Amino acid sequence: MIQISPEHTSDIIKALKNGQVVALPTETVFGLAIALNSAKALEKLIFLKRRDLNSGKVFTLVPDSTAKIKDFAILTKPAREYITKYIPGELTLILNKNPEFNHPYFNHFTTVGIRIPASPLFATILPETGPLLLTSANPRGDQPAISSDEVARTLPKVDVIVEGRTIEGKLPSTVVDLTKKTPVIIRQGDLQVL
Repeated sequence: MIQISPEHTSDIIKALKNGQVVALPTETVFGLAIALNSAKALEKLIFLKRRDLNSGKVFTLVPDSTAKIKDFAILTKPAREYITKYIPGELTLILNKNPEFNHPYFNHFTTVGIRIPASPLFATILPETGPLLLTSANPRGDQPAISSDEVARTLPKVDVIVEGRTIEGKLPSTVVDLTKKTPVIIRQGDLQVL
C-alpha cells in the first residue's frame, strides 16, 4: 500500500491507468476508484468489497463528463433534468443501461448507477483517466471510511491511498432510481432531491 498526497494528481492518474485500486476522498465519504476498463483492478475491487455479482449491488460508474453519460445510460427527460440540476454532486442516478454499452461487468446488469463527484480532485483526474468505477471505501457491511487512516486500517490491501479526510458525519450520496415511472429514493444522503 502506498499513501500519497492529494496534490500529487499525476501519481493518482498514473496509478488508476496502471490498474490499481485507489482510495480517495469525495465530497461525501472516502471511495475506492478504478479505471473502467481494467479487468485486473475490477477483480481486486470485487475482492476488497467482498461483492457478490448476484447481490444486486452495482459499482457506480463515473463518466469523465456529463456529456458522456449518454454513452452508458438511456437518458429520459427526468434523467436530463436531474443531471442538469445535481451532477456533478452528491447524487447517484440509477438509469437503464444503454444497450450499446458493452462491458464485462455491466453486461450482468440492466441498469447503471451514474455519479460524478463535485470535488476538485475528480475534476482534475477524470479528463486524464477517462471513466472510473467508484464505490464506498469499506468492506461489505461496514460504515464507509471518512479518512485515509481508516482506509489503511480496514482495507490494508488497497494499492494506493490518497491522504486526507472527509467531513465527519457526512452521508454517502443520495441514490435515486429513475428506471420506473416515478423517481424512487434508494438511499437518502445529505442531498434532498424529492
